[in-house]
Amino acid sequence: SVSFVQPEVAVVAPQEILSKKSTSWKMYGAVTALMAGVCALLYAWTLDFPMVFDDFVYLQTNPLVRDTQSFGYMSDLREFATRPAKMGLPPDLATNFILRPVAYATFHLNYLLDAFSPRWYRAANIVVHATNGVLMFALVLLLLGGAKALPRRSSFFIALVSSLLFVAHPLATESVTYIVQRFTSLGASFFLATLCLYFAVPYLQSRGLRWGFRAAAVVSLILGMLTKESTFTAPVVAVMLDWLVVRKPLLKSLKHAVPLLLCMPIIPSLVILAAWAQNGDGVTFAQAVNLTNLNDKPWAHYQYFITQMTVVVEYLRRLIWPTGLNLDPEWPLYESLLKSPVLQALGVIITMLAAGGWLFKKFRTDVRAACVLACVLWYFGTIIVSSGLVPLPDLMAEHRAYLPSIGIFIAIACFLDWFRSWDGARRCGQWLAPLAAATAVVALCCATLQRNEVWRTAVSLWQDTNSKSPGSARVWGNLGAAYTSAERYDEAIPCYKKAIEIEPQYQTAYLNLASVLNAKHQSKEALETVNRLLALNKGAERSPDVQCNRGIALIELGRVEEGTQLLSAIVQQKPDHRMSHVVLGMVYSQTNQPRRAIPHYQQAVQLQPDPKIASLMHAAEVAAHAGEAQ
Repeated sequence: SVSFVQPEVAVVAPQEILSKKSTSWKMYGAVTALMAGVCALLYAWTLDFPMVFDDFVYLQTNPLVRDTQSFGYMSDLREFATRPAKMGLPPDLATNFILRPVAYATFHLNYLLDAFSPRWYRAANIVVHATNGVLMFALVLLLLGGAKALPRRSSFFIALVSSLLFVAHPLATESVTYIVQRFTSLGASFFLATLCLYFAVPYLQSRGLRWGFRAAAVVSLILGMLTKESTFTAPVVAVMLDWLVVRKPLLKSLKHAVPLLLCMPIIPSLVILAAWAQNGDGVTFAQAVNLTNLNDKPWAHYQYFITQMTVVVEYLRRLIWPTGLNLDPEWPLYESLLKSPVLQALGVIITMLAAGGWLFKKFRTDVRAACVLACVLWYFGTIIVSSGLVPLPDLMAEHRAYLPSIGIFIAIACFLDWFRSWDGARRCGQWLAPLAAATAVVALCCATLQRNEVWRTAVSLWQDTNSKSPGSARVWGNLGAAYTSAERYDEAIPCYKKAIEIEPQYQTAYLNLASVLNAKHQSKEALETVNRLLALNKGAERSPDVQCNRGIALIELGRVEEGTQLLSAIVQQKPDHRMSHVVLGMVYSQTNQPRRAIPHYQQAVQLQPDPKIASLMHAAEVAAHAGEAQ
C-alpha cells in the first residue's frame, strides 16, 4: 500500500501558530508583493486595451452606471426595473443592477474617476485578482494550521503553490482583462474574505476581536452576495471546510456558521423581488428562476441542467490543460441523460467525488486527504449556481469557473505536497515537486501572456473567437461590428451576411449591415436590408436607428425630402439621437441652409465631441455669416 511520511510533530494550538516566523506579517508581505508582481507582469500591459462586447452593453452605453441616483432604486423599484425596456435597452440592465449594486458602485466610482477610459477599470481588476491570490494563500494557511498539524513547510508549500497557480492561470483572463467580469473576481474577493475572517476567529485570543471578526465575516458575505450571486454558497463551503478539514463535529460547525447561514435567503429574495418588479404581482417561481434566461427560445431547466454536466467537465479540462480558450464558445444543448457526452461527463463527476471520498477514508489522519475532498466539493458546490440551479442565456462562459477553480488548485497543490512526502519518492520528491510546480506556474504565465495578446483589439479578439466558434451568428455579428469600428467595411459586410445566413432572425445584423452599406454609399442595398428587417419585425419601425438608416438611404437615392422628414421625426421624438442630427446638419449644409444645419451640429457635438463635426459646424457658421453679409 502507498504510504506517506507523517510529520513527527504535535498538534499546535492556533494561537501558537501566529507567533511562528512562517506566519509572520513579513511572510504575508512577501507573498503580497509576489502576487502583485505576478499580476502586474501578466496584466499591467493590457491597461489601455479597448472595451469590448458586454463592456459596452453593461457599462459604456448603460445610463444606470452614469447616474448616481440609480443607487436609490429601492425608492421606486418597479419604475427602475422597467426603465431600460422603456428606453429601448435590454431589461437585463436593471436586473443586473438590482442583484449586483456593490459591483456597480465600483464601476460608478471608475466612471467618476475617468469616464470610460479602460485604464483604471482594468487597474482595479488587476488589484482585485492579486488580492484574491493573497486571500487564497491566507485561507489555506488558516485551514491547515487549525487542523491536525502539518509541517509548516507543507502548509506554506500548499498555500503558495495553489495561489500561484490561480493567479497565473489563463482562464482568469476573462475575469481580469474583460472589464465587466469584475462581477466574478470581486465576488470571489468577498467570498474568500468571508472565509478568511471566519476561520481566523480561533486564532484570536480577545473575545472582542472574535466577535468583531464574526461580524466582519457577515458583512463581507452580504457585500459579496450583492456583487455576484455565486457568493451565496460561501456559508455552505464554510461549514464543509470546518467539518472536513478543521475536523469539528458537523452539528458544531453548523452552529458556528448560523450567522452566515441566515444570510443565504438574501439572494433568492432579491431574485424574486427583481422578478416581481418586472412582471408584476403575479410573478411565479419559474419566472424568478428564469429571470436572466432571455433567449428567444429559453432553455428548459432540465435541458440546461443536463447540458451543464458536460460544461462543468469541460471547465475542468481547461483548468488542467488550458487550450482552446474562447470568449464566446459554441456548445451543444443536450436533452437526454442517455447521450454519450452526458454519460461520460456524469462518469467523470462521479469518479472525482468517489476518489475524493476514498482518499478521505483511506488517509483519514492526513489533513491533505480531507482538503482534497473538500476542494472537490468546493468546485462542484460553487459552480452549480451558474451551471445547474439557474438557467443562463449562454450555455458556457469561462469566467464562471473563476471561483470554483480555487478548489481545484488547492487540491493539485495537496497532491504535489503528498508527492514530496511519499516514501517511494523521498529522494527526488523534495526537489521534483517544487520543480513541477514552478514549471507549471511559468507555463501558465506564458499561456496567460499569449491569451492576453488576443484582447489587444476588438478585431483580434473576435477573429480568435470566430476561428473557434465559426457556427455562431453572434460571433460573426460581433466580428463584423469590430471591423466596422475599425472602418474596415469591406470585411464587415460578409460577416453580417454570414450572421444572417446562420440566423435569419438576427435583427442586429440587419441593422449593422444597413449602416455599413450606407457608409459605403450602397444605398439601394441598404434600403433593401432595412425593408427586410421591417418585414421581419414590424416593431422595428419604432427604432430610431432603423429609421435613421432608412432616412440616410432615401437621401442618398435622391428622395431627400422623404428622408429628411424621417430624420426630423426622429430628433423630435429622441433629441439625443446623434446620428440623425449629424445627417440633418449635412443635408441642410448641402442644400444651402446653413442656419438650419448649425443647431443640429451643435447638438451632435454636445452629445459627443468630434473634431470632424465641429469643423462642419464651423463651416456652416461661416456660410451663414457670408449669407448675412450678402
